[in-house]
Amino acid sequence: MKSLYKNTVYLSLSALLTLSACDKKLDLRPENNLTEASLLETKVTTERLLMGGYYEQFLAERYVLNLGDMSTGIAAATVNNYYTGSLDPKTDEVFTIWSGHYRIINIADVIINRLPSTGNYDENAKKQFIAEAKFLRAFSYFRLITLFGENAFNAQGAAKMGVPLRLDAFERYDERQLLSRSTNKEVLDRVVKDLEEALPDLPATTANIDLHARAVKSVGKAFLSRVYLYLGDYSKAIQMADEVLADPAYTLALNPATVFPNNSTLVQSGTNPLNIKFDKEVVYGYPVSYNAYLNNSSAHKSFVGMGTTFIDPAFANTYAANDIRKSSMITSKLVSGVSRLVSTKFTHPSQFDNMMVIRLAEVVLNKAEALAKREGNVQPAVNMLNLIHQRAFPAGSKPALYTTANFTDGASLVAAILQERRWELAFEGHDRFDRLRNSMPINVDLSATKYALPIPQKEIDISMGLIKQNPGYIQ
Repeated sequence: MKSLYKNTVYLSLSALLTLSACDKKLDLRPENNLTEASLLETKVTTERLLMGGYYEQFLAERYVLNLGDMSTGIAAATVNNYYTGSLDPKTDEVFTIWSGHYRIINIADVIINRLPSTGNYDENAKKQFIAEAKFLRAFSYFRLITLFGENAFNAQGAAKMGVPLRLDAFERYDERQLLSRSTNKEVLDRVVKDLEEALPDLPATTANIDLHARAVKSVGKAFLSRVYLYLGDYSKAIQMADEVLADPAYTLALNPATVFPNNSTLVQSGTNPLNIKFDKEVVYGYPVSYNAYLNNSSAHKSFVGMGTTFIDPAFANTYAANDIRKSSMITSKLVSGVSRLVSTKFTHPSQFDNMMVIRLAEVVLNKAEALAKREGNVQPAVNMLNLIHQRAFPAGSKPALYTTANFTDGASLVAAILQERRWELAFEGHDRFDRLRNSMPINVDLSATKYALPIPQKEIDISMGLIKQNPGYIQ
């Protein structure tokens, strides 16, 4: 990963300074057109721009992965506005997420639309870069719609407000290029279209596990399994999951505790903290370490922003006592003089390292849930559940295997699978969205009118009111 992240830090800066969106608009200023053309002309410079998109994704995801569990009470923090819904559209709390993903979209739009006519190099390489850009764009629009879309996964929410769907770079300060919010369905249809179009031209997964942080075919399929599951297209979710599970480059770890590296000694041992070796269970993520910045105060500050994240004791108590995900992966530490429970999945106190966006365990559970929702209480779905539940216990003290006799119907099996998702994927940012797509309350205190985050006021203002605020935040 050194070649990706170290180069990204240095090489993407020049691209991002000239090509990323400004703070108030999704734009490429006119004077940057020549720079854009020169960036896309060669394979090396195009790839550097693409790496800038991946790096921007990492920066944006640092906040979303925390948000997912802080919303539901699995995780908490010294300040937790996501649980209470006390989010001010005028602050940077949500604008950072919104603008970060639109920067990614802007980079992707440049590559998708300009590269075919501008790049002077191998057509297959150009097709791959465009496919990766479509993956990045789809990923960001999916994130934006799950966060800001009004009732995005509610049966009646298809025609409700989603997010502005920009499919070409904002070229200049021109109010005719301002967009209103597209519907949830329009945005989600584009997500699926981009991913399906990207798959043929994404590179095949190889045994080189260093491909964790770039989109290859299995990454696209794993993400599609999630998207199809969210959309209720269970047959396609199963198909994509099966194809990922058949890829020998990825293997479910025998013990969940071994999946997450301990980065606390990287600097002292001389290991390059930008070159973390992820376990083969990780399909896609960002293998970087907070500890790389311990001796660099300015860089350190850029990785601190959410406050120390800790675990709600009530949630920790839902695990069985000998569940490895509790006994070996939850510990206590002093946080501001108070003993708190924290997850050992992450070395960074705010979960900014070991960032695993897609693990094979999620893909297994995607298939289990899709099977149960499509076919009911069937043994193949139970078998998928057993894969994850059984490995969470030490040899010699494993519980009895689940069978269909443990569940009264498909709904009770789905409930068990969703509970397993909470245990297995805790602190990895899934619970808020699992609840939303299953029409479950995010938490007992949050009003349903605030299930969608507020649209940043800056975006409403710069669009001269064309972009409308979500109803729960209209004063």
